[in-house]
Amino acid sequence: MSRANEQSPLLGRAYCPPPKPLSPEDIAQRRRSLGIASVLSIDVSPGRSPGSTPNCRRSITPVSPDPHREAMSADGYGGSGLSRFLQRCNDFRSRPAAVLAVSTMAVFVDTVVYGLIVPFLPDILQDRLGMSPSANGVLFGCFGAGVLVGAPVSGYISDRWHIRRWPMIVGLLGLGATTVLFALSNAYWELVVARLAQGVSSGITWAIGLGMIADVYPGEALGQAMGVAFSGFTLGYLGGPVLGGAIYSAGGTHAIAIFVAAVTAVDLVFRLLLVEPKDVLRREAESRVGSAESLCPGGKAASEQQRAHPGQCAAAAASAPALVVAHKVSALQGSGPDGICAAVSDDYYGDDGKSVCSARTAPAALGRPAAGAPAPARRTTMLDLLREWPILACCLATVTITGAAGSFEPTLPIHMKEQYGSSTVAIGLVFIAIVIPNVVVGPVAGKYTSDARVLARVAPYGRFGFMSAGSLAQAATIACVGATTSIAGLVVNLVFVGLAGGVAAVPILSTMGVHVERMGGDAYARVYALFNIAYSVGVIVVPTVLPPIMSAVGFAATMGVVAAMLVAGALVLAVHPTLMLLRHGRAVYVGPNARPFL
Repeated sequence: MSRANEQSPLLGRAYCPPPKPLSPEDIAQRRRSLGIASVLSIDVSPGRSPGSTPNCRRSITPVSPDPHREAMSADGYGGSGLSRFLQRCNDFRSRPAAVLAVSTMAVFVDTVVYGLIVPFLPDILQDRLGMSPSANGVLFGCFGAGVLVGAPVSGYISDRWHIRRWPMIVGLLGLGATTVLFALSNAYWELVVARLAQGVSSGITWAIGLGMIADVYPGEALGQAMGVAFSGFTLGYLGGPVLGGAIYSAGGTHAIAIFVAAVTAVDLVFRLLLVEPKDVLRREAESRVGSAESLCPGGKAASEQQRAHPGQCAAAAASAPALVVAHKVSALQGSGPDGICAAVSDDYYGDDGKSVCSARTAPAALGRPAAGAPAPARRTTMLDLLREWPILACCLATVTITGAAGSFEPTLPIHMKEQYGSSTVAIGLVFIAIVIPNVVVGPVAGKYTSDARVLARVAPYGRFGFMSAGSLAQAATIACVGATTSIAGLVVNLVFVGLAGGVAAVPILSTMGVHVERMGGDAYARVYALFNIAYSVGVIVVPTVLPPIMSAVGFAATMGVVAAMLVAGALVLAVHPTLMLLRHGRAVYVGPNARPFL
């Protein structure tokens, strides 16, 4: 076994650190269960020059169970299944899956609360207050206006000060309070104020929740993660009316208020338990910096010692990849021992001949500017993002696709009540026809619309090709919804609307995240604030203008207008990729040296 593994205290009992940080309890438990330890052996002979390749190999060494340690572990955690379960839950709080789960639940709660009022809103406005049908659209537009305020402000604050968790908690509390106020309001102006405040709270949740997902899921993984989050959005956005109809029929507006308070309380617990991802990463990196510096102190005074024992410095770099010079930190994180071996060959002395264990490299590895380093680049603003064609196109797609999905809320309940005499419960149940297929197709669409092999087959259209195709399919099915004359036909067509809508909408979120990552990755909350702004524009414009159109020309013609909007959006999305295809040809977008596309 190499000297690095014999002498390095950072490697402990000669185990190789896994790609993801593990707690000491997890490491001990895995060793005891397997009876072995995976060893990273880095053979760097004294006098080896910087840039030469170390001899990296893996070996397996038996590890004897330690009864004393097991007894202490049992005493420390009570030795019961409950204590182990609580420990696992505590560890789960700081993992990417926890961020995805909490963000998806936040999106679900936000949208289910938004949709609760859809089935009984005509009863309140037309029957109780004597308002015209256009008043329905105004309330939906007020919600979008609130999002226009909450999303950009919260996105800027979150990215500027790198906080995610507490703004989400504030947004949830505001959402619960304003929804209870809406349910208990007795005047139209009270409904308007409550709906505006509800939109502000919703904008906070959306911008920061999606930004948190983009923080912890890079590259192709972002697409599938956003697909899961979109399923939460769909389940709440279209399942809210189902719950709203059932709860309102059972207990009226007071039952709605109680339900919202209960859901808010449950969601609040999960948001409070979530650990801020950046805090976990910082503590892990700083702890490794201190240990590595004690082994390989930096500076000229220690240079002879480092060159006399380079194996120790290489082992430190392998154990604490955050200490490797800044430009390779991103490549090392999550790459495992094999990736570390490849990087150690170049960097165990550093680019300037100094040890990678030097304290000079630690601040850069931790994301802080080192002494004498150039000033960081100017922060990306929302105007900078809008100057990027992919972001602008995604905003356009958001307006048309989410606007089309929102077209059913102010029109379908009125149409079903007038045409079929449907009850509030029946109106809510019909929305299930959109919910189930949309929820199912969300993660699947997210996975395949971010798969490099799938995207290469439709290059250079990529994700925009899926957005365009989904928009065209959704336009055709919405036109069929307008033409149907029976409840059964309506339900069947709404199923296909849900399928097509998922294919069209899911790539929007991953496209925006991937493009921001290529720009430097410092504006996730802001780009998803733009998504919320575009979403709110669709929510403001479409629900506001459709009820008067429906009163003038009927339900079928109104659905035709929505279908035409989707077709126009699909054509615009396809223009830029088509121009690139005509200019460069398809061959340049395929192969190892292909031009980048989304």
